[in-house]
Amino acid sequence: MSDYIRLKPVVELSEIPVTAWNGLLKALPEDQQDHPFIQYEFLKTLESTRSVCVESGWQPCHLAFYQGDDLVAVLPNYIKGHSYGEYVFDWAWADAYQRHGLDYYPKALTAVPMTPVTGPRLLSRLAPENTPALIDAACRWVEQSGMSSWHLNFLTHAVCDSIATESLQSDSFLRRQDIQFHWHNHDYSDFADFLASLKAKKRKNIVRERKPFLEEDSGWTFEWLDGESATAEDWQLFDKMYRNTFDKKGGWAQLSNDFFRACAESMPKQTLLLFAKHQGKPIAGAFFMRSESRLYGRYWGCFEEVEFLHFETCYYQGIEYAIKEGLQVFEPGAQGEHKLARGFMPVFTHSLHYVCRPEFREAITDAVNRENDWLDLRCIDYLAHSPYKQRHD
Repeated sequence: MSDYIRLKPVVELSEIPVTAWNGLLKALPEDQQDHPFIQYEFLKTLESTRSVCVESGWQPCHLAFYQGDDLVAVLPNYIKGHSYGEYVFDWAWADAYQRHGLDYYPKALTAVPMTPVTGPRLLSRLAPENTPALIDAACRWVEQSGMSSWHLNFLTHAVCDSIATESLQSDSFLRRQDIQFHWHNHDYSDFADFLASLKAKKRKNIVRERKPFLEEDSGWTFEWLDGESATAEDWQLFDKMYRNTFDKKGGWAQLSNDFFRACAESMPKQTLLLFAKHQGKPIAGAFFMRSESRLYGRYWGCFEEVEFLHFETCYYQGIEYAIKEGLQVFEPGAQGEHKLARGFMPVFTHSLHYVCRPEFREAITDAVNRENDWLDLRCIDYLAHSPYKQRHD
């Protein structure tokens, strides 16, 4: 087999055999191999249901590296015609390009669409010392393709460090951070045990918020389903909830009508659906995914606005599920400092940005550095207002 490694953009994931993709997953650290959002089935479902496609502004263009006929590495990648569904916001950058009469789009994005979850981005069975060459080859491809920039979102801290320091183009990468709020399981026996770890004021507030849903005569029930127990009708019902919520807020429901059902069929054990019912009538629902160690809250929808129902469905029920299943971390989604008072602690997320034009790169660097400094201070402030009796930094 030749030692020469070539980069081949792949416009449909189905061009890559699932066995080849899974072979790369096996090269990841063991605790990352079952990460749901980097599974072949998840990314393929996004494409097969046309949630990501040219028309939606998410043109799949995965960067596959071959040694001979063997797939040795891949970066899940998309050519973007907008900045929706990324959760690392660069609208100001696009505006600056436009004001100078330049096109910011198309741009390249290595990420999981509509999924602000940190996880593996470079799947590779090559030795780590080969990573800089792969990244540099991708940078050249971005330049030669006439795109404004390349964005690698929600990288693990270690990979971010590696690329930002070892790549030949390391000086051209802008390193950006943000803050999410994650719940960590400190070996709690049940929800009451978790409550006992909180300061009195925070504990009383959670009890107050949960009370309308937990009293025996409240009429509220919460039903957990997975991809095997949920029916096609269940997924159709949740899809209506999801779209109803986006419609009310004037947002764009980017996932297609068939996505949730198709995801459940292809990943039945990692796909979860929670219904909140009152007097047996479905009022709200939430879509989760899980690995062996983590729970991920992703989408929510409702037919009626009920005070604290979002907190109960998307946060407290998730915490109870994580404790029951022995999961170590619950990631409820992007942003939301209101989560701090409910037991979720600040966690940094990391992204890298390769801006092709040096004059824009210099201007954006200053803004990113100031943003990072502000976030450092913000995190310190969050930790100072921890809801826990003991520090969990």
